[in-house]
Amino acid sequence: MRVFIGWSGDRSRLVAGGLKSLLEYAFEGIDVFVSDYIEPGEAWAPRLQSELAESQFGILCLTAENFNAPWLLFEAGAMAKRFESARTRVVPYVIDGLPEAALRSPLSQFQQVHADREGTLFLVKSINALRENPQAGERLSKIFNGGWLEFEQTLKALPVHPEEKREALSDREILLAILQTIEVLAQAHGVSAAPATNLPGEEVAHLANLHHRPSIEYSLRWNLKQELRHLRDLGYIKNKQGPIEHLPAAFELGEYFELLEPGRDFLERTRAPAKD
Repeated sequence: MRVFIGWSGDRSRLVAGGLKSLLEYAFEGIDVFVSDYIEPGEAWAPRLQSELAESQFGILCLTAENFNAPWLLFEAGAMAKRFESARTRVVPYVIDGLPEAALRSPLSQFQQVHADREGTLFLVKSINALRENPQAGERLSKIFNGGWLEFEQTLKALPVHPEEKREALSDREILLAILQTIEVLAQAHGVSAAPATNLPGEEVAHLANLHHRPSIEYSLRWNLKQELRHLRDLGYIKNKQGPIEHLPAAFELGEYFELLEPGRDFLERTRAPAKD
């Protein structure tokens, strides 16, 4: 089964990455596509249509600041067209409280779930019901409980969302809206308009170590789990042996984590060296 996750903005992106990890933990063999994971220079619009053609479920990571983002609305429209002949399989995943204006958004036509334990479990059960070989309810709930403890840390670590926007847009807000529209048009014509992600030095070092020195031994420290979880949510690495929360006190980096293509691309752009 293939699931498509759309996002817009840094907070939404982190949740999309964490949700991808949760679904891959809950369902063996599931194929989850996050719209950020596209090769540099690849035409975005054709790739989007191709991914949707293979998807049976669509999720939109929705926040107070992105509910009207052109990028997200573009993806929602493509999803709605893809699923118009079947029962609704497009679900806005509401990360925080939405302003009243969201009621007039095109996204309001879809049934929403909230990014809490109850809403996330409902989402997981909805996906399970569409699988060819759905898991038994008791087994699914047990697996979900383990994955939720990990994903909950991603939600708790999100940056505080900006204050609700004023009704009258400022010049800056108007310019940002224009920029978002330009990004959508650029992506539709195969031009990458997204800036490179800035990472703390410690996290860059983890990527470099995983690429050049995967046998390096790590010892747990106060914020190591948070750093690795952030890299995972960005789609730069993949944990190979269960939740990051259950890492042992000492471990070999390459035994527990795998460097993914977006992580290699980041290293190529920054040419970061490995560190002890």
